[in-house]
Amino acid sequence: MLRRRLLIGALGAWPAMAWAQTEPDAETQPPRRPAPEPIEPQNALEYAFVSAFNNEGMRPIFRRYLLETHVVLALASQEADAPVRVVEIREGFRAACIFTSAARIDAVFGEDAPRIIINGRAALSRLRESNVVINPGLLPMLTLEPEDVVQYLATPGESSAGPTQ
Repeated sequence: MLRRRLLIGALGAWPAMAWAQTEPDAETQPPRRPAPEPIEPQNALEYAFVSAFNNEGMRPIFRRYLLETHVVLALASQEADAPVRVVEIREGFRAACIFTSAARIDAVFGEDAPRIIINGRAALSRLRESNVVINPGLLPMLTLEPEDVVQYLATPGESSAGPTQ
């Protein structure tokens, strides 16, 4: 069975954990951040995503919007051929980052974070054999394993030619 998970409040400390090189002892650990507040949707994809979080009937609509609209693919550097940025969501689970808008990547990685804006189907095609996380560190957040990505891509439609910027 494919495992899809909407991750919520338990990942409130995710940004601090994602970049940790070593595990600090209890005295040096930073205080846990409060659970993230749900995002305030700014586009059709985000409205569908937030709705799909609590309403299973909205999930096919979210899937279609994800594939047909533009998303923001986080990159590891500003280089022209930079790989996709990968973060550790939980121990042993690393995933490539996709965001539903530029405002979302800005909130998580900052305004100078390397990125490309690309059609969702093209982004998932690029990440076909990877774990993927949509809106990491935000609420809602969705993780997809490679089997899930393949299932999303099986939805009829066409991919764009590539990045728009």
